[in-house]
Amino acid sequence: MIPELVTVGGLTVDNVVNAEGRVALAQAGGNGAYSAVGALMWCDKVGLVSAAVESYPRSTLSRLEAAGVDLSGVAWFPERLAACSWFIYDEAGERDEGLTSPPEALGEAGFPTELLSLDEIARWRRHLVSRHVEGEIGYSEFRDRHPLTTEQIPKSWNGVRGVHLAPSQPDVMLAMLEHFGSGPIITADPGWQLAARSLDEISPILNLLDAFLPSKVELAALVPGAAPAHALAELSQWTQGAVAVKLGPKGVLVWDRGGCTAVEVPAENVDAVDPTGAGDSFSGGFLAGLVEMGDPVAAARFGAISASRIVRTFGADGPLPVDKASMRSDF
Repeated sequence: MIPELVTVGGLTVDNVVNAEGRVALAQAGGNGAYSAVGALMWCDKVGLVSAAVESYPRSTLSRLEAAGVDLSGVAWFPERLAACSWFIYDEAGERDEGLTSPPEALGEAGFPTELLSLDEIARWRRHLVSRHVEGEIGYSEFRDRHPLTTEQIPKSWNGVRGVHLAPSQPDVMLAMLEHFGSGPIITADPGWQLAARSLDEISPILNLLDAFLPSKVELAALVPGAAPAHALAELSQWTQGAVAVKLGPKGVLVWDRGGCTAVEVPAENVDAVDPTGAGDSFSGGFLAGLVEMGDPVAAARFGAISASRIVRTFGADGPLPVDKASMRSDF
């Protein structure tokens, strides 16, 4: 059975400190994995186009595959990567970006490895900012050195109904868009790779998408100085597809072209343990909803439910196996 949906993105290992100071080291994640799981909550089989290294937990890959993720589009590399990204969250759900170290560096620096106080978090953050190890390669650098290619995509996947492009460099996104063509519904998350560019620069990508799903930070970068609703209105002029902005715990705003207004879709009210991957799992759920329902607002509801399952636990495989009947009952 070929996948119904496909996600294209990374596989990473992350270190997390949540808003309560709980530490989760070496968590298997990546925008490819999180978006695949978000989509898998609504269908039986999802294909993943990604790259896996030896240091990515094989147990997670086995759980993904057993749950219905087709790994035929994953390229395998024998490298082991030491540095992992640190996601350190505050009470508002905001997080630091760009801080890396091996998981064991926390304990080696004399910090507790299960729970950090506010003072310890501040001191650890300062330690990470000043930390530099020559030649240490993390998952982000590896992805830049080994970009995903269309040659990884099995020929049998040509009949898929939907594709989500997690953040990648523009040339990678364009190649994927050209490969899949006009058959499937295609959505994309800009990430910093697109958000750092002007709308004019990324217009060749926007013109080919069925939905564009920036975060509030990415939308502010793409349309500076505008409130989210006004920024969505501007963004909608650059693409014929749906546009929506992810607002974290505040939910999502979806631009309604017919009514020329932004429609609010609230986030699910759950006890969030780890926000990591919420936006990516939302995007996977949104894709599934757009394919099934054909309506962006309904698709955002699918995405919100997917995200609510991800944030209840640590790691991309935390919600597996998926209780699809429960998912449907929440819609």
